[in-house]
Amino acid sequence: MTRQALFSIVPILVLLCSPGAFAFRNCAAENSDAFSASTQYIVGEIAFDPDTGWASGTETTYNHSNRGFEGHTECHVTYELSGVFEATSGTLVLDGHRTNHSTSCSTEMIGALYPTERSYAIQIEFIGDGSTRVLFADSGELLARGDWSSGSTAYRTRETCDIF
Repeated sequence: MTRQALFSIVPILVLLCSPGAFAFRNCAAENSDAFSASTQYIVGEIAFDPDTGWASGTETTYNHSNRGFEGHTECHVTYELSGVFEATSGTLVLDGHRTNHSTSCSTEMIGALYPTERSYAIQIEFIGDGSTRVLFADSGELLARGDWSSGSTAYRTRETCDIF
């Protein structure tokens, strides 16, 4: 076997023979499948009118687990949003009403983490390249990044991981 062939086969053998050290979704811990782990991220879409101050949209939280409840590993919960938009500061004050959730969500989880009604106060920073930064209005802390076009924005939070 030529030296060049040997050097191309060795990396492939190492990958095939090495023990798995896989992470669950974005969990940084090696072999996080050995633990109970869950991840979560939020996707929002909001339409607004700077002239009238009207705003509405949806926000959905996606939960994934490597230890599924009764065999389910994904649960999502959606809120319908309505409220006002203040154009000068980019502030949205919204009321959210839980309207939908996947059948894989446990009743206990919905009751504990997702109230029927929820209030939001977020601030949108419109960046010239069409992107946005979505901040908590009270603290200025970054919630998500997204995109915007005239009269609407869509954003997604980073996916967070909890290992138990």
